[in-house]
Amino acid sequence: MVDGMHRLKAAMMRGEREIAVRYLDGSADDVFVHAVAANITHGLPLTLKDRKAAAERILRTHPDWSDRAIARIAGLSPKTVGAVRRRSSEEVPQSNTRVGQDGRARPLDLARRREVARALLAQRPGVPLREVAAHAGISVSTAHDVQRRMRHGEPETADTRRTTTAAAWAGIDAQADRDSRAAVLRSLTNDPSVKLTQSGRALLRWLTTQAPDVEAGGRLLADVPPHCAVTVAGLARSYAQEWERFAREASQMHETPTGRRAD
Repeated sequence: MVDGMHRLKAAMMRGEREIAVRYLDGSADDVFVHAVAANITHGLPLTLKDRKAAAERILRTHPDWSDRAIARIAGLSPKTVGAVRRRSSEEVPQSNTRVGQDGRARPLDLARRREVARALLAQRPGVPLREVAAHAGISVSTAHDVQRRMRHGEPETADTRRTTTAAAWAGIDAQADRDSRAAVLRSLTNDPSVKLTQSGRALLRWLTTQAPDVEAGGRLLADVPPHCAVTVAGLARSYAQEWERFAREASQMHETPTGRRAD
């Protein structure tokens, strides 16, 4: 039983002999991941201790998953998952790659691989970037960045490597969030109980117009004076709090006096 134990118990108490189910194929480790993710989003919330224990177990079974990917499943911050990983380093198998939320694997020894790419570019200046990427075990975009730095005489410092890696992961997660929101909106749009009612269509229009383009905002923010940026940050936090309140109210919808669930 991955999820729905209380619903199953309620059906049994009502004397029902059958209940609608959804089958899940996968290993015991993958089933555990699904169970944690399901119990994070609804039902009786897991305690912090439970979520940390879940993260530790996932780290043991999926050591190549990124801290950010595990954090989203377990309802923790990436920083907390990183602390759990370091604390459990003797029990958690070590991997030289991390698999992000987009399913792509990325090396942890990126600094060494960039140096390999730099050496090949120095020896063969006209070598295709795809060949450089394959030789060094990096992406073509990373190979291009190495080549650009060489042309401009920029050294491969630890700070630039960390910045490049962090920016890449942040961009991946932002894209994943945008894709996820788009998929949810498509699902709502195709739901007959939503699209066939006037209030449902109004909700869809409202959600579509309220979807923030954070990336565009970030570009505009680049030219804002520092003292105004602080004001904008406070306004953004205010909006975020309102959205959080809206999300809580949506999550806590209960049975209406007519007996129908308010969607």
